[in-house]
Amino acid sequence: MKLDPLYFFLPMIEALDREEHDLVGATVGHGKRVAYLSYLMTRSLPWSPDERLAFVLAALLHDCGSVETIREMRDAARNGKPFRGTFSNGRVVDDANIHAQKGEDLLQDMPFYSQIKGVVMMHHEWANGTGPMGLREDASDKRAQVLYLADRMDIRYDLLSLSASGFREMVRDLLDLEHIEFSHYALALLEKNLTFEAVQKLQEIPLNRLLKSIVPSHACEYSLKDMLAITRFFERIVDNKSSFTKDHSHGIAMKALAMAQKYGWNEEKQERFLLAASLHNYGKLRVPSAILEKAGPLTAEEFQVMKNHVRWTYEVLDEIPDFGDIRDWASFHHEKLDGSGYVKGLCSKDLSFEERLMACIDIYQALTEKRPYKEGFSHEKAIAIMAELAHKGKIDGSIVKDLDAFFAPNKLPA
Repeated sequence: MKLDPLYFFLPMIEALDREEHDLVGATVGHGKRVAYLSYLMTRSLPWSPDERLAFVLAALLHDCGSVETIREMRDAARNGKPFRGTFSNGRVVDDANIHAQKGEDLLQDMPFYSQIKGVVMMHHEWANGTGPMGLREDASDKRAQVLYLADRMDIRYDLLSLSASGFREMVRDLLDLEHIEFSHYALALLEKNLTFEAVQKLQEIPLNRLLKSIVPSHACEYSLKDMLAITRFFERIVDNKSSFTKDHSHGIAMKALAMAQKYGWNEEKQERFLLAASLHNYGKLRVPSAILEKAGPLTAEEFQVMKNHVRWTYEVLDEIPDFGDIRDWASFHHEKLDGSGYVKGLCSKDLSFEERLMACIDIYQALTEKRPYKEGFSHEKAIAIMAELAHKGKIDGSIVKDLDAFFAPNKLPA
């Protein structure tokens, strides 16, 4: 499957902004601004296009571990237990800095990981060795040093209203922390490559357009193995939002791929359907955890917020070029054949076979998976419930029969 990573990840990163704000106080667009600043500061380095793109992606996704970190901190507080996290070098921390290690772990199987190994994990290290991993500037990854500098610039300064004099003052402040918080290497690149005029563009040009204007389009051909890694990355982010739905997206994705193969679809279509399945609940990153994890019934207002997750998924995927089919397959999984579903109220004449299939897989997964507040139904019980829904004209009965035949306990995908 051919995919331009930058054009793909730019819309996807927006859903992480809420989590970044909760964790580190970042404002909307933090990941994109950090990617922009990181790119500018390293533009004089003799990197290949692949290396440069990989670094921009690392900067864009540097806080991807924030969702899991927030959930684990919340769960620890709820259970009255201390929060702890361990970096790969054995250092134990009791604060949100562990999101850097969790982000590194999330990225390890990505196709471009070999070019950014260590960058995300080390992006909170101090030059004097007092950071979470205890690495001094001569021991940490130099790219991570640049990333940390860009990160702190966006966190500590209002770049969207910064004046020329404010820019000069910011640079002086940062230089005063040389060999303490920031490395000589990163600050030298700042002085050489970052200008006020470049920062001012953040105030004038939309972030997506700004990044696309400086990072050349770079479409990559990804194998099924690559796509499985990319989809697993997003599945883990979505499923880590709440312990109540742990592994839900992954279960959907694996069943979607199995059914796509059963129907004999070509590899390109299998990959696209797999991606749609992985992203079907991506909009839930915008749903408050208090609603996702509410033990009792949702109020009408809360249910409306919950229902909006499919609209938010649609809006995110709608921004990605050539994603029309993936957008619809992912976003229409709560529609019903009789028009009683949400959020568009589509009916049988509007829904393709793939959209009907995704809806059935989602129902089957929800019924059979174990959650903290319930045991999963057996295959037989789930199929009986779905057969009744099909009888009422809600879902496609022929697909229910296929699921029954294919997902019998001895054939169920992992």
